[in-house]
Amino acid sequence: MTARKNVVSSIVQSDLLATYESYLAALDAITSQLLDSTEDESFSDIVRQLAITTRSDACLVYLYQRDTELIDSAQVLCSWCATAALAKSFESLHEFALQDVPEMNDALQVGMIFVRNSEDLPSPVQLLFRAHGQACVVAIPLLVSGELEGFLMFASRRERQAWHSVELRVLSAVANDLAMALTQRKAQRASVASQRRLEALVGASDDMVFEFDARGTIVNIWSSHPAMPSRTLRGKPLKEALPTEMATAFQRSASKLFKRGNSETVRFSVPLLGSHTYFIARLYAVPAEDGENRNIVAQVRDVTHLMQEEAAQKTLLETLSLLEEAIIDLSPLGALLKTTPPWAKFRAIEPDAIEGDYGYALTHFVPYEDQDKLQAAIDTLVRGEVSTQSVRFRMPRPDNEGSWIEAKLLAHRSPEGEIIGVRGVLRDITTAYQHERHITQLALYDSLTQLPNRILLDDHLHQALTRARRNNLKVALGFIDLDHFKQINDTFGHSAGDSVLVNLGRQLRSVLRDIDTLARWGGDEFVVLIPDLPNLVPLRNIAERLREIARAGIFIDGLETKSTISIGFAVFPDDADDEESLMSAADSTMFYAKSIGRNNVQFYSDVVHLRAASREQVALQARLSTAIEHGRLEVYYQPIINAQTGQVCEVEALARWNDGQTGWISPQVFIPIAERLGLIRELGEQVMEQAFCVLQQWRRQGLHHKLAINVSRAQLFSPDFSSRIQTLLANYQLRPQDIEIEITESVALTDYSQQMVHLKALSQAGFTIAIDDFGTGYSSLSQLHEMPVDTLKIDNSFTSRLHTEEGRRIVLAIVQMAQALCLEIVVEGVEKSTTASYLQGLGVKKLQGHYFSAPISASECYGLLVNGVPMAG
Repeated sequence: MTARKNVVSSIVQSDLLATYESYLAALDAITSQLLDSTEDESFSDIVRQLAITTRSDACLVYLYQRDTELIDSAQVLCSWCATAALAKSFESLHEFALQDVPEMNDALQVGMIFVRNSEDLPSPVQLLFRAHGQACVVAIPLLVSGELEGFLMFASRRERQAWHSVELRVLSAVANDLAMALTQRKAQRASVASQRRLEALVGASDDMVFEFDARGTIVNIWSSHPAMPSRTLRGKPLKEALPTEMATAFQRSASKLFKRGNSETVRFSVPLLGSHTYFIARLYAVPAEDGENRNIVAQVRDVTHLMQEEAAQKTLLETLSLLEEAIIDLSPLGALLKTTPPWAKFRAIEPDAIEGDYGYALTHFVPYEDQDKLQAAIDTLVRGEVSTQSVRFRMPRPDNEGSWIEAKLLAHRSPEGEIIGVRGVLRDITTAYQHERHITQLALYDSLTQLPNRILLDDHLHQALTRARRNNLKVALGFIDLDHFKQINDTFGHSAGDSVLVNLGRQLRSVLRDIDTLARWGGDEFVVLIPDLPNLVPLRNIAERLREIARAGIFIDGLETKSTISIGFAVFPDDADDEESLMSAADSTMFYAKSIGRNNVQFYSDVVHLRAASREQVALQARLSTAIEHGRLEVYYQPIINAQTGQVCEVEALARWNDGQTGWISPQVFIPIAERLGLIRELGEQVMEQAFCVLQQWRRQGLHHKLAINVSRAQLFSPDFSSRIQTLLANYQLRPQDIEIEITESVALTDYSQQMVHLKALSQAGFTIAIDDFGTGYSSLSQLHEMPVDTLKIDNSFTSRLHTEEGRRIVLAIVQMAQALCLEIVVEGVEKSTTASYLQGLGVKKLQGHYFSAPISASECYGLLVNGVPMAG
């Protein structure tokens, strides 16, 4: 019996030794595998070895997980099962909540091995494992620094009475190695992820990152710069791997950082790829991988493009500083944010005091009277209603000499298109403004009485009739003649007569409303315009006050003189339906007032026989309509002379009408009639057809003179005018460059924004643009500068006054202005050689008028083009 026990004991010890040896062999193999690799493939091989060594049907490595709802769970990292069927049944156990196996979870959380046969498990747990046919379960915790990272689980379909302590110790050792391997794998993956994130970050920002040690050897590098590829520089000394300038900058900063840590920024340039490349680098002291020493990480950015942009901006700002204009940046509320040095000149302050103006509203620097229009221009831009604005305002100076400023403003937008401010250019236009005001005063006001002249009266009358039509009101126009004025001149002299006219003008103006206009018509005649009348009751009161105030005494050389006036009124729309007929009716009524004894007021509506005079006008209109319909208008041509050579340089085409009943009708008569009848476009097209046909013949005969044609408002504003005239030119084998388009100044200023569109289209097509009758409208310097105009034609009303000092001043001012704007000048109405000589002395290069030739037929004009113009002596 004793011998049998000894045999059994010997067999047990032999089996235990074999188990121990197999477990140790497995431990050695597993340890070796973990040292060689921590990849998932090595874990799969390890669980297979463990399952075989422990004679288990399945071995699984679980990782401990905690989700957002704070529920602990186990998730399989790798597993091995003896059969495919078993592996399929274990798929549902690849992840399960540890709260479903609380006893196992409690044991694992405190670092204990969990060993149970399924019959010893609580019913819920028993069902969990029994469902997969497992009779024995062993779970060994994977602990890292006392924290549960996972567990190693063995499952077997056979119950075991006990696990030997040797087995559990070896398996615990394996579990510890697995835990360390998992930790190492986790750290490696985090390191790889950090490395890839850093590479992605560096690649996305186009930066270069260098890491070097205290010996100056490059440890790591991330670079996509074509001159410094990362694969060739790692492991090399700084001085060998990098350009000298970069290496020197790194080493100079590194010596400081190795001593005190922190960071430092350096800038340097390097000759790379055939040019200088500019860099900015930020260097940091960081722990080396050994944890004992320090390395330096340098983040380097190529700022060449930024430096070039900065240099270009600096050059631009320096260039702008040389100009007279000030560049300004405003906030959306209009506060001054930034400006250039010329601002100091506008403000009469020192340049270093400019920053003291920042933060103040731009309106702070202008007079109260101009603040609203300036702020309105800024607000319109900020609201996005327009993209640009132009506004004029005054800017007071400490020396009390105010400056006139023209501001060109535009909305400043962010890359997203949002308006974030206003930018603009300020230009001192004081001299030009005063010059313009002087020209305007000379052109639009009577030099003696300072009252509006005919030109300004025409504009006021046009506006008044427009309002009256729109608002169903009446407009009264009265001609006033000073009775017996010739006697005053003959008795007291012309100086006294001038004094009487000035005083009479002042007296008449004093009894009128602010909206009324009193103009001097010429000589001893005045015209009064009384607009916006709801009825005629106020008119008769105003008329009587005018007559009474004129009888107030005027002292001449100490003697009191009492004057009387004769007035004739006509009313729109009662007596006339347009400006010309209204003037004609008022003028006729005034002469009737004089004819019945003077010193009285007459109204057109009260004088029946005056209306008969309009019948001839109606008949004339009918004959003109017929003439246009049947193409009976003719085109005459007037040469434009080069003042230096005396040769014809251009020809102007002019419409002429020979009426069968009354003979030649003046263009000043039939052109306004055609406009009233709505026939001006047909008239204009007839002129173009005839003129282009003649020009084609001249071209075939070798003549290359340019042809000027007059274009009416109705033609210019027609949407298809540009295309129609180009088509017509093409029909005659002509080009836009052969034609100069003349428009009157009043047409150019009518609906200014729209006519700019039409004029630009014509200019871009190749036509040259001329402003005819210049000086008779209201164009400002800024408008002339913006319009695509090539030539100014000075109206003959100014040429006829060159014998007076006033006339010479006006023409000189216009010529100088045109020369400053680089515009050509043509002076019309040249009648005398002295006039031509004077204008040539002013630098005028083109002249036109009867001194050279009246408008003539095409055949006569051809002779002048070929043989030249014979000028009178």
